[in-house]
Amino acid sequence: MAAGPSFRIFGIPVRIDPTFLVIAALFGFGAGSVTVLLTWVAVLTVSVLVHELGHAVMFRFYGQRPQILLQGMGGLTWGSGPLTGMRDIVVSLAGPLAGIVLLGLPAILVDRSGVELSSTWDLVVRLAIYVNIVWSVVNLLPVLPLDGGNVTASLLRRVMGAGGQQAAHKVSIAVAAGAALFAYAQGQVFAAMFAAFFVAHNYGALKQERTLEEQGPLVEGYRALARKDVFRAQEQAKIVLAGAPPPQLAAAAVELRAWASLASTGAADATAVLADMPEGHTPNGFLTGMLALDGGRVEEAMDGFAVAFAEERFGPWSPIVADAVARRGLVGELVERLVATAGAGTAALVHLQSHLHDAGRYQEAATVGKRAFDARPDEPARVAYNVACSLACVGDEESALEWLERAAEAGFVDRTTLDNDPDLEPLRRSSRYQAVRERLGSG
Repeated sequence: MAAGPSFRIFGIPVRIDPTFLVIAALFGFGAGSVTVLLTWVAVLTVSVLVHELGHAVMFRFYGQRPQILLQGMGGLTWGSGPLTGMRDIVVSLAGPLAGIVLLGLPAILVDRSGVELSSTWDLVVRLAIYVNIVWSVVNLLPVLPLDGGNVTASLLRRVMGAGGQQAAHKVSIAVAAGAALFAYAQGQVFAAMFAAFFVAHNYGALKQERTLEEQGPLVEGYRALARKDVFRAQEQAKIVLAGAPPPQLAAAAVELRAWASLASTGAADATAVLADMPEGHTPNGFLTGMLALDGGRVEEAMDGFAVAFAEERFGPWSPIVADAVARRGLVGELVERLVATAGAGTAALVHLQSHLHDAGRYQEAATVGKRAFDARPDEPARVAYNVACSLACVGDEESALEWLERAAEAGFVDRTTLDNDPDLEPLRRSSRYQAVRERLGSG
């Protein structure tokens, strides 16, 4: 947690970002006096904090470690993991109910008790009613990202499955638009603008949901490519292209088809597929490099790979490229090209090391990793650890243990990864391995 005051309530970490106080003051601008403005900010801060504590207490009740952040136009509370069953609904409702029960209703009782209050305390009571009753009721409207909207979305997802989230955004747009028109008709211009903000927010989120839905077959296609299931990759690309997608999505689908064609029928068919690339879009440098490599144009291929590494255009095709380069004995040449290419350098060597390992080219991966380690990468411990994994996979246990020790010396502390990495299984019976493990402590 960075800027703003931080403290704990009942052991729950809380931070108040300065933006919350600034916007609270803007809401109270024109209040008439500094005293009224400060009272408003204080009541609003306490009320929002109680609201978020309602969420946090339920998170803790469900065994999670909540945190609270007051920022912008409100608060945010999150737990240490996902909520199962109906727990997300209970947590969402706990916030507004806490404000109503702990502050709103007591304020109403005081207001109706007939007790004489000073002008300041009378203002505090009236503001507490306004914020904790009126705002809490508004917060329960089925409009995302309000608590009522979160409850609605959770229920719709249970009924409609994956389409429930889109339905929740549509409900939010309808309700918020109706609220905006009603507020405007009542002369509440600011409230109308506030409701219009929710219309815009949900419209943008709905478009994003639809885009993700359109991209679903593309994602599955690239996963199929990673599994070397080229037939399914082709089919998923065709599904995307059949839906008249936007140019950027179409370009990715055409490229997927080209990769699948390259893997199944060869460079000629892949080149033919690229003729359908949308205007203004160019294929990945890894793909053009592979086509050049297949055609025997090694220099052109190395140029394409170097540019692609510099641009970090990695994906499921990366191990395919690494395997092809290793199979032709060109790893050393590619390493020299990457070292000499602006924007590539040591970071590119680290990526190449990873791609070779994923392709099962463990000896080449270890060689490249050693070169990267000597070049002083940003994460030397991780590079040394990966070299150890590659050497363990080729059966060079002594060298693997040596590099594991180097990783520890360079600051590697991830004992969980060390204990669960299947690449290191051959080393675990060694006393040197156990010594390294003990050096890592409980990191």
